[in-house]
Amino acid sequence: MNPIAGFGGMLALHGTDALDPARYGEAVSAGHAARRLVRALERFTAVGGEASIVAAPGVLGADALAEASVAHSALAGLEPASLTTRADTIAAARRLAGESVDAILFAGGDGTATDLAEALGETVPVVGVPSGVKMHSEVFSRSPEAAGRLLADFAAGRASVSTAEVLDVGAEGETGVVGALRVPRSREALQGAKTVSRSQAAEIVGHAIAQNLVRAADQATTWIVGPGTTTGAVGEALGFTPTLRGVDVRHPDGTVELDVTEERLHQIVSVAPEPLLALGVVGGQGFLLGRGNQELSARVIAAIGADRIRILATEDKVGALFPPVLLIDSDPAGDGAQHPLLGYRRVHTGPRQSTVLKVVDAAA
Repeated sequence: MNPIAGFGGMLALHGTDALDPARYGEAVSAGHAARRLVRALERFTAVGGEASIVAAPGVLGADALAEASVAHSALAGLEPASLTTRADTIAAARRLAGESVDAILFAGGDGTATDLAEALGETVPVVGVPSGVKMHSEVFSRSPEAAGRLLADFAAGRASVSTAEVLDVGAEGETGVVGALRVPRSREALQGAKTVSRSQAAEIVGHAIAQNLVRAADQATTWIVGPGTTTGAVGEALGFTPTLRGVDVRHPDGTVELDVTEERLHQIVSVAPEPLLALGVVGGQGFLLGRGNQELSARVIAAIGADRIRILATEDKVGALFPPVLLIDSDPAGDGAQHPLLGYRRVHTGPRQSTVLKVVDAAA
């Protein structure tokens, strides 16, 4: 487990590589990856999965399992550094492989998957619990619960194993293949690898959708622009250059805030009289929330209101979804309420075209 995975999402950090070391302890205490790892193992047990669990030591896994009373043994003689790095992840993965484990369950994001690809190559099968800020790779299950069910299928011999690509964002901000891992496959679907449409036609349609939405909105609208090129066209239509990987805000007076944190977003939408959110779909995966836009938390979405969210996706992106649903992978609300965006939602596929798709919980 990457103990600080996912912490940077609400802080508008695009991963934890740039995390201030002074906040390392806070990130570990936040326990985002730990909660999701435990959720996966709880579902594994609930569906009848049986296995002897060996955990990487300390904050790399064993601490989280001990706190959740999950039976396990911890690797000895491999204590991680006080501030864990990718070297600790690689060392733990190689040590687990040396113990002849049948599979490795890991919690993290694309960076963690990249480390595992370096450590393991295509040897030990892995099941990824999506816990990072970005998860473009197809080695991840759609949710922690799906990871638990997939692991149970593998343990029972109901899953085949094949190669899957590991994708990560490079120095130039472009997503590319950086390695490969072996993954189980069964009725429990892994997420697809993120795809990017760069066709001129798709770009033209995206700008037409954006122009139409901006023209139809009231001038008093506070615009929240989610990540992605399709939603980025809304920012351009509003007269600013969007960050594309972050969440931006354009106020009615024309001022712009770029790469806004979850806390600041909640402050803004709680007082803005007419906020609108432009929200895109991750190509090849169908995710609306939970992949690179953790700033858009359940409380932010609730404050905006589901009827004030504009979902944008070109027809080719919608047509590539299988099954044709949109997914949300977020931590459960503290009050037990379902996510406010679940249900059937209109998707803008052209300047005067739309379709209706069902938004579902990826954990279901």
